[in-house]
Amino acid sequence: MGNGARAVTLFTSTGFASVTVAQYVAAVENLQPDVVVPLADSLHTSTTPASRKLTKMVEHTEEWVDDFLRGFESREHLDELGISVFAPVLPVEMPLQWDYLRHLAEDVTESLSGLAIYDTNLLPDLDEKYKPLGPLPKLSFDQPKSPHHVLRQVSLGVDLCALPFVNSISDAGIALTFTFPPALGEDDAEGAPPQPLGINMWSEEHNTAVVPLQEGCECYACTRHHRAYLKHLLSAKEMLGWNLLQIHNHHVVDKFFEGIRAELSKGVDEFEESRKRFLAAYEPALPDGTGERPRARGYHFKSEAGQEKINKSTWVAGFEDRVANGEVGAVKTENGSV
Repeated sequence: MGNGARAVTLFTSTGFASVTVAQYVAAVENLQPDVVVPLADSLHTSTTPASRKLTKMVEHTEEWVDDFLRGFESREHLDELGISVFAPVLPVEMPLQWDYLRHLAEDVTESLSGLAIYDTNLLPDLDEKYKPLGPLPKLSFDQPKSPHHVLRQVSLGVDLCALPFVNSISDAGIALTFTFPPALGEDDAEGAPPQPLGINMWSEEHNTAVVPLQEGCECYACTRHHRAYLKHLLSAKEMLGWNLLQIHNHHVVDKFFEGIRAELSKGVDEFEESRKRFLAAYEPALPDGTGERPRARGYHFKSEAGQEKINKSTWVAGFEDRVANGEVGAVKTENGSV
């Protein structure tokens, strides 16, 4: 289902629903989030929409942003509510949205606290051609697939990132092990192979490894448990195993961004030099997990036509017939019940 001229179509826990700008404004006033992105016509059913469709998307977005800002009367009203507005910049070629961006730069900048970028490749042209938008913080909706992509986005001017890969890599049973800037050591010799960004906790080598997930890590999982215990939890499909991985991986990412801020405080040149070292020190992609992920729930995924089952069935086909034929016996409890 596509968006209309007056509303966007959202997939919710109870099916598809249309949301107008007025409904969105009311929800924002009620919830009072720290950061809000006005409705944008950025989602469409076609992966390669025609130029005419792209133009309509830009026109709708400009109209919706203006309507959203009018719904809050003034910037002072937003400040009183503690809400920062980040205007959407669509994943559309610059020539097709130049007038919308000009409108943001000339007429709306004072009402904005930042920009929400759906395609970070647009940032160099954006900063060059629309100077008033340059100082605004940039929130990236261009989801990075690895720490290397995060560093590239920061280099382009991104200030805030969404990192879904932290959840997916934890579900896959991977413990992250990278640091920024990369630690200097014997493996930094020229020609040394790059190190993996994480370790696969499903590997049999961790069965008896009573060492932390990452040497020197001070997270809860590493200071109180070891690899052998985590491997046991994953093999037993205990949710605690994935919880400990989440704790560790979020700690690694926190330290990663702490390192980014520290290098940027030394200057852009220092950051770029550390980024080059990181690129040489670590493999380009995150490792793949080889075990089972935690059992998925209906609210985790949007179903698609003809897709395969995500969870393995726990019911054995023909089980009732096997019980009737005496192949499987009933179990009696102490009080005699079956």
